[in-house]
Amino acid sequence: MSGIKGIVLLGRLNYVEENFDKDGLKNLLDKLNVGKESPLFQPIIISKDYPENLLTEIDEILLKHFFNNDLQKFYQLGVWHAQHIMSTYFQVYIDEQSPGGFLNQMVRLRPYLVGLGELSVSEIDPHEFYLLINYGQKYPESVRLSELGFIEEGLRLCGAKDVKSKIEEKDDISVEYKLNWK
Repeated sequence: MSGIKGIVLLGRLNYVEENFDKDGLKNLLDKLNVGKESPLFQPIIISKDYPENLLTEIDEILLKHFFNNDLQKFYQLGVWHAQHIMSTYFQVYIDEQSPGGFLNQMVRLRPYLVGLGELSVSEIDPHEFYLLINYGQKYPESVRLSELGFIEEGLRLCGAKDVKSKIEEKDDISVEYKLNWK
């Protein structure tokens, strides 16, 4: 991973605060191996690049201490994050009920919202797309699951019903999905 946007880090911190209260957030910050000079103790700028090791460390702590080693909880974190930011960045696609429009706009906005590699989509028909995420280097499963949760919930918020995803190809640096919905 080559740098993660602040909105991704902030999303994880906000998720912990909302679901595990301020004591949970304090517990997470106490477990991180960072000093007071860390970006986590400064105002987080959502569009700024932060070191990916921060995301990795946060995810490891979430997995062990908050999610009881259940990796699928990262999918739910992605769903939660979509529910909280979709109206800010993708309201037009929610209003138009345009899941395909959301995916195409996600390709354009991903460098500013996520960082971390590239996203491409190919439309098979209006209700079916191939989606390729190339992280550019090895990525943790927590990142893949949270991004999948975000994308699937984004599709639902934009009017897609019965969203299904299938991994077509996956390796250490990329994952390709076939997405379809009604």
